[in-house]
Amino acid sequence: MKKISVEEVKQVINLIKLSRKIFITGHINPDADVLGSSLALCLGIEQNFSGKLIDICFENLPQQYSFLPKFEKIKVFDKNKHKKYDLGIILECSEKSRVGKFIDYINFTYIINIDHHQNHGNFIESQLSIVYPEYASCAEIIFDIFELGNIKVNKDIAISLYTGIVTDTGMFQWSNTNEHSFYTAFKLCSHGVKPYFIYKNLYRQKSYNSLLLLSKVLSTLKIDKIHKYKIGSIYVTQKMLKETNTTLFDTEDFINFPMDIKEVNIAVFFKEIDKNVFKVSFRSDVVDVEKIAQHWSGGGHKYAAGATVYGSLDTVRKDVLKYLKKVL
Repeated sequence: MKKISVEEVKQVINLIKLSRKIFITGHINPDADVLGSSLALCLGIEQNFSGKLIDICFENLPQQYSFLPKFEKIKVFDKNKHKKYDLGIILECSEKSRVGKFIDYINFTYIINIDHHQNHGNFIESQLSIVYPEYASCAEIIFDIFELGNIKVNKDIAISLYTGIVTDTGMFQWSNTNEHSFYTAFKLCSHGVKPYFIYKNLYRQKSYNSLLLLSKVLSTLKIDKIHKYKIGSIYVTQKMLKETNTTLFDTEDFINFPMDIKEVNIAVFFKEIDKNVFKVSFRSDVVDVEKIAQHWSGGGHKYAAGATVYGSLDTVRKDVLKYLKKVL
């Protein structure tokens, strides 16, 4: 497995040492991996480098991850407050559009790009780009930076990183899970992580309304046969969210349900994020869905990817199925 080098870690540490004001952010609609990695980086820098002023900012914050230690450090971006920094550390953004429009309001002297997704060449110009698709999670890259850079890890950092690994490996079940994932988890547990605490806070905190939403979404399940493959698709609309008083954050793991069906090879989840704008997520265990997502300028991983597709629900569904029929 190709991993971050000692020389790259030295460059990261050097840029941190050169900088007083540091800004940490990641992709829009942040998940547990990018939030946990951001918090771990912030805490690691604060505890090992004196005199640093650090802001962690996102366009929005999913409160289901508020159990993460020092979650209150993460702020919603304010263009009147967050303007100029010595260093910007951008996590999990293989494309510039993944960062969010707020990035255009900030001036950075240096930028570090850290990601475990394929970089397709449309990212912010940076002084240091650390992109390793071999890692199952961004949290594992951050852990390696700490370990190779002799940056001390405490329990709070360990909890944040472990949470990122658990969610991005599907509790160590998905095909991206490797021995490095288990090694990192083992090392983090030695710092006081209790796996059941993480599991309970991630997967045993669903609201009644989120289950009502799940029932509505599962009622849209459709299975289409394309050549030798079976595609299981579901969708969620803004109307369904309003009816159940929920948000798109409540749908984060819904795409796993079609994949649980024995004969389904590819799962597709259509999420209406605005009028005639859909985030389409793809999952598979046999087909390279990242290549499929790239048709709409999307990306991700070989077996888990997504893209933004424009049009009505019927149009988007027909277009996606038509393209699948063409390429499968």
